[in-house]
Amino acid sequence: MIFMVMKKIKLTESDLYRIIKQVLLEQEEEKRSITFSPGSFESLITSSSGEGFIRTLNNNYDEIIVNGELDLNGTQIQSLPDNLHVEGGLYLDGTPIQSLPDNLYVGESLDLEGKPIQSLPDNLYVGGNLWLGKTPIKSLPDNLRVTDTIYIYGTPLSDNDKLVAKYREKYTIDRT
Repeated sequence: MIFMVMKKIKLTESDLYRIIKQVLLEQEEEKRSITFSPGSFESLITSSSGEGFIRTLNNNYDEIIVNGELDLNGTQIQSLPDNLHVEGGLYLDGTPIQSLPDNLYVGESLDLEGKPIQSLPDNLYVGGNLWLGKTPIKSLPDNLRVTDTIYIYGTPLSDNDKLVAKYREKYTIDRT
């Protein structure tokens, strides 16, 4: 025979509020992600409703994954969603894009050559080369992670010997 003893627990309104708040915080910590093939992501992001699609992604997902190379060369894309994770390279030649999103992860090379991008975003990771040639970039963020070479030819940064020397302690820098 099994006997169950149940106790009454008396909760105040503030106790109940703290419990609900904790549950909501735990739910927020769960990472919501969505994965795209490169082709489907390119089609959706470059469509006429691309900016609306980007807003929807930013509002509903903590991480947007593209499972391969993302070649947006020659498209009219003006922005990318935050927390974008591109498993291959990211190519933006011939696009009007002027800034990159925070928390951008690029598994291979990132080519920004000739783009009017003024600065690099927080928490940028590049698993290959970072091509910054002929951009107006003057400095690198402290939390930048690049596994291969950063090419800075034709930038204001390439003319700053003091900064280049500082960055060479952490990165492989190529001015040519």
